[in-house]
Amino acid sequence: MIYTKENFPKIDSERHLVFTIVMYVMFGLLFIAMLGLLVALPLSIQLEHNSQMSNNEKIFNVIYYPLVLWAIWGLYKNYQRHRLKKVILISIDRDGLHHQQFDGTIKSVLYKELEKSTEPYINDIDRKIGTKYSPSYIFGFKDGVRIPIHFSTAENGLSYVPKNKYQLIAHFLKGATLFCPHIKISPAVYSDYFIDSETLEFNKKAQSITYLIVFIVLIIILLGIDLLTKYTMGFSLLF
Repeated sequence: MIYTKENFPKIDSERHLVFTIVMYVMFGLLFIAMLGLLVALPLSIQLEHNSQMSNNEKIFNVIYYPLVLWAIWGLYKNYQRHRLKKVILISIDRDGLHHQQFDGTIKSVLYKELEKSTEPYINDIDRKIGTKYSPSYIFGFKDGVRIPIHFSTAENGLSYVPKNKYQLIAHFLKGATLFCPHIKISPAVYSDYFIDSETLEFNKKAQSITYLIVFIVLIIILLGIDLLTKYTMGFSLLF
């Protein structure tokens, strides 16, 4: 559909409930495992072979376990502080992108605030390539500096994973081209998020094909490693 400034619609994120629950469960299990190690490991070492605790071990326990409780309390207070900043809704309208937080605060990236790039070979809206330490993200420019344009967030185990992330990105780019025609968007943004550069529509089919190809390549690599192991070492890892 061709949108104009008059009929440009607002769309909201759809929470990916299953993935969000999985994130919470994994975070909870990790926390329980770490807590178990911190509490049980020293005791298991001290009580090995049903031996009696020495005076030094008792002194260690008197100092160590209050410190563990203090650290747990600190983590809980930190969780409470960050809980208020938790994103509960992401929306895009004719003004721009809006993140609504748990405490009612709304943080926005407005089309009218976007500026031309101040860096050579960087487009006005571009993307930062992710690393093993940080995910990739889209960014623009405001007041001469880069500003991130996030369409999903995760902090301290508090996650909001939108099911329609790529539709949100495509809709934001439509708004950017409509309300900021002077802004140039990097072709890499379109290709990375499976968006047709002509229609600015999310291409679900291209995404599915890409993921299928990646899955097939991964299977081929695993089979190749298994065959190599079988003929060089005499045993199979998969069969």
